[in-house]
Amino acid sequence: MRPLTRQETRHAFRNTTTQETKVLRLPATFDTLDWSRLDYLGWRDPRSPLRAYLVALVDDVPHGVMLRQSATRNELASRAVMCVLCRFTRRFNEVALFSAARAGADKRARLDTLGIYVCVDLDCHTNVHSTPLPGPLDPPAAEIVASRRDGLRTRTSAFVRSVVMQ
Repeated sequence: MRPLTRQETRHAFRNTTTQETKVLRLPATFDTLDWSRLDYLGWRDPRSPLRAYLVALVDDVPHGVMLRQSATRNELASRAVMCVLCRFTRRFNEVALFSAARAGADKRARLDTLGIYVCVDLDCHTNVHSTPLPGPLDPPAAEIVASRRDGLRTRTSAFVRSVVMQ
């Protein structure tokens, strides 16, 4: 992902109100991010534990969406769950259902939303960068990581595109 400025990141959000964009708090580590290792920018809002933000490049233009984590997760209490973005299976408390209101949707109705299961810490790039244990017939580890990163970027862009573009 190419480096983004603070202003570029704030203006990338498409499914937030002007007031929500003004109070949006960027991650504390924003100025020290290693952009070359990121496939998207995702973080949790420390003031609102059920709110998260996701910024991805769609056709080399940054688009951001605000996500809200589902408050109830009892149905997954004893299962492993797969993150839709990184496609890693993790413990039930490490993946959660997030919803995003479509851009331009009636904010009061909240009827036009999309849901997605994502790693709770929004740190999928750590998973895809982990060194795989290849078998004798598998491609080299560097190719596997590159393939994982391409898939993560593609799935993230597709989700963001489906939220922000109608």
